[in-house]
Parts: sequence; C-alpha cells; structure tokens
Amino acid sequence: MDMNQTVSFFKELTEPDIKEIKSLANNIFYAKDDLIFSQGDEANSFYIIDKGRLSVYYNKNGTDKELCTLTDNDYFGEMAIYNQDKRSASVKAIEDSNLFEIDKNVFFNFVDKHPLLAEKIHGNLALRNEELALRENLVDMTGLSGKRLHISIKGDPSLRESAFMRERYESVVDKLMDKLEPNLEELLLNRCVYRLFLNFNSGEIRTASIFDPFIEEIHTPDKLIDKAYLDRHFPIISFDEKARMIKSIYQFISSDSHFNQLPVHCRNIIDKSHDIWQPVAREEISRVMNKLGKLRSIQSFYLRNFSISMIVDAIRMQFNCDGTHIVSSEDYQHFLNDNLE
Repeated sequence: MDMNQTVSFFKELTEPDIKEIKSLANNIFYAKDDLIFSQGDEANSFYIIDKGRLSVYYNKNGTDKELCTLTDNDYFGEMAIYNQDKRSASVKAIEDSNLFEIDKNVFFNFVDKHPLLAEKIHGNLALRNEELALRENLVDMTGLSGKRLHISIKGDPSLRESAFMRERYESVVDKLMDKLEPNLEELLLNRCVYRLFLNFNSGEIRTASIFDPFIEEIHTPDKLIDKAYLDRHFPIISFDEKARMIKSIYQFISSDSHFNQLPVHCRNIIDKSHDIWQPVAREEISRVMNKLGKLRSIQSFYLRNFSISMIVDAIRMQFNCDGTHIVSSEDYQHFLNDNLE
C-alpha cells in the first residue's frame, strides 16, 4: 500500500468473503491515543479497520514523521508479515477505533483462496517496499536536487573524549594545499573525475573516472600538483559531457535484461532516480572546495578526510573526534557558518 494513500481491503471481496474474514478475526477496541504497535515490534498480525481513524508514523533521527492516516475498511500490517520483518512504522488511534486483528497464518490461508486479492496485496506490497527502502537510505542513491541534508554519525566515544587533546599533525596535504586545491577542483570540473576522496592524515587521494567508473585510483598529493601528471592520468572532458555520460550509463543499465530481474520496488527506485537525476552544480563544487583549508584549520576540531562527487549531493566530512558529517551543498554553507564563526 502506498503510505500516502488509503486503500479499502473490502473492495476486492464479496459479501460472503467479508463475513468469512470477520469470523476469523478478533474484534479489538482501541481508545484515542492507544498504540496498536510500535516501529521495531515483531509482526504476527494483519489488521483491518472496522470503524475509526489511525495515524501511521515512523521515527527518524529522533523525530516522529507521519506517513498517512487510515480509516474505515483500510488495512495495514501486511508488509512486515510478508517480508518476515519487524514493524517499519508505528500505528496509533487518533480517535476511538474498532479493528479486526487476524493472525498472520490465518490471513495467509485466506489470501491463498482469493487470487485477485493476493494480486492486489502483492502490488501494494511492492509500493510499500519502495517507500520503505527510500526512507531507510541515509542518502538517496543519486542525490535528489532541492533537498536539504545534514546527517551526523557518531563514532567511538573514547576517541571523541580525547579528541581535543590530540594536536593536528601537519601532513603533506597541508603543506601542498594551496597548489593542490585548485587542481582537485580542476579534476571535478574539467576532467574525467566524478568523485574524489581526500585523506589529510595519510596523504591518500582517491579518484573515480567516468571512463572507468568501477575503479578507484590512488594518488599522492605531490603528483597531483604536477600539470603533466594530470594530463597523463586525467583526460579533459567538459562538466556537461560528463553529466551526459553518467545519464547514458544509467540508461544502459536500465535497458539491460538483468535489470528486469530486480524486485519491482528496486527497479522503480532506480528508474525514478535516474529520470530526475541532475549533477551537483559547478558553482557548488567550487564553493565546497574553496573552504577545505578553513575546515582543516579549525582549532581542536579539524578535518581528517573528505569526499565529494558530482553525482550525489552529499559531501562527507570526518573530523578528529571520529564523527562523520554528511551534508548537502546547501547545508554545507550552514555547517561552515556554525563552525567557522
């Protein structure tokens, strides 16, 4: 079931079918604000609303977000029992409600006798799996434009506690940063590189080329400040041409026969993402790269490694406290304002 809509279970059933399913169910009353089940609970039952109104919501990063409201004859709870999974959302009554609760095995036996109903439920299940997969992703697979993003992932607490006692080591990257930064920007904007990773401590710089997209090459900073080295390893190609090549690769994958073997919800997610994909804007890449030196020089809280891609609007930064921040280009400026003042 698409969680932005409500669907009537009984539309697919005859009157005798409806009487049968009700006879197999327990009729349970829930008062307003009662919880039917919580996100993460084990799933053993399927539910149909007899009378009432429910809220379906989930918790992400400590905040409850409503998916939809359900009312008379709507059904819910089938996703977790079909997937043999835990509940992916919470459901509570927002007014006094009567529900039919059906044991999962009883429900499976009933559906097996009604092929049209089974077909409808499996179609709705694919939509639900698509919605859940998108919700579970920390970052959309290709980066959706116009969407703000700031995710903070905490690491080892012991490292965080000692972070401010560890002095910043001046690496080869720091010593060459003035020459290195414009060349890294050049790789992303005017040459074949679509993604790069920079490790300040080790000096390791990893690049991925549009001409060999499954391989990461490793380079040292002293090499990447040499124009002749750039010319040998990184062919010139315009930013717009790279974007067109990325689109072509996505289209090729989607047209391959193996793509049709994916579960329906996976195909839907990939197709929709590819259809609306746009590269991160050139000016955003330039703005991000021009601030690397400042993030590296924050007192007691300095940048350790960093990655950026023209494909996904998700800049990854890891600091000396072992925490990782993933931000969109829009939220990057907010992050700078908060930490560089």
